[in-house]
Amino acid sequence: MHTPRSTTLSARAAQRLAEGPLDALTLMRDVCRVERLHEDAAERMAEALLTSHPEFERLLSGHWALRADASPFPSTGGGNEVTARDAAGDDAAPLSLRNVPFAVVDVETTGSRAGAGDRITEIAIVRVCGGAIVDVYAQLVNPERSIPPFITQLTQISWAMVKDQPCFRDVAGEVTKRLSGHVFAAHNAAFDWKFVSEELSHGVGHRLSGPRLCTVRMAKVMLPALTRRSLDHVARHFGIEFGSRHRAEGDAFATATALLRMLDVAAEQGITCWNSLHRRLTTPSTRRRQKASDRRRRAFPLPASEDHIA
Repeated sequence: MHTPRSTTLSARAAQRLAEGPLDALTLMRDVCRVERLHEDAAERMAEALLTSHPEFERLLSGHWALRADASPFPSTGGGNEVTARDAAGDDAAPLSLRNVPFAVVDVETTGSRAGAGDRITEIAIVRVCGGAIVDVYAQLVNPERSIPPFITQLTQISWAMVKDQPCFRDVAGEVTKRLSGHVFAAHNAAFDWKFVSEELSHGVGHRLSGPRLCTVRMAKVMLPALTRRSLDHVARHFGIEFGSRHRAEGDAFATATALLRMLDVAAEQGITCWNSLHRRLTTPSTRRRQKASDRRRRAFPLPASEDHIA
């Protein structure tokens, strides 16, 4: 391991990271001794401070660490954290997408308000690695509250089906084990992530951390010809059949299959490592968002520039 450079801030960072990897916000608050620091600012500060120092590395989870020889992924672990090395833009020894373990998640819920009264009624986790689906886990969950009739109509999950099922805290250990060391993937990942994180926090005092992949965003980038990126449209594009629509297992399996197909599309475009995929999906679009003033302007005839009739 390289000896940390003798600058005060990098020395502090090395001292803190000697105890283990940290996210940018925690690390920068400690290193810069600034309590009120926003996450975006912390990310920029960490990038500016640490990327020029060879002793530091950015893990795939987004955490910062001191460089050390280690197994790419932990065999066991207590958090949803992937510790594969991030080459920080250097693809000389990239982490191949075929070797990235994905946990494709889908949840059915009592509504859309995670942390504000709505709960999970069913969860499925489909693990993907090596270009194939490895295993499938699906579990009905007692939400410890009533299920609105329109939700039952949509998902076919009724109170009678879940009343004798385990509560989320009873399956939290199994869920955490299956997510640990994997990239969390879902169609509209923010929704599933927030619900699972809230349930884990509510049940066992643990929130999710680590990398995530949204297959809606991936479809937008990899399948630009698709005008809509709902799971139905993406599945139809690839000819994927649902086992059961609006049920966690069927939707998670379809999402996992679509993910594998889009990884093939990415490979055809020369994207074969996690770093390249992450950069491609997080690069802002060059297309300027149309403003309301633009839309109003287009509603009126343009001034005549040439005296002719087409």
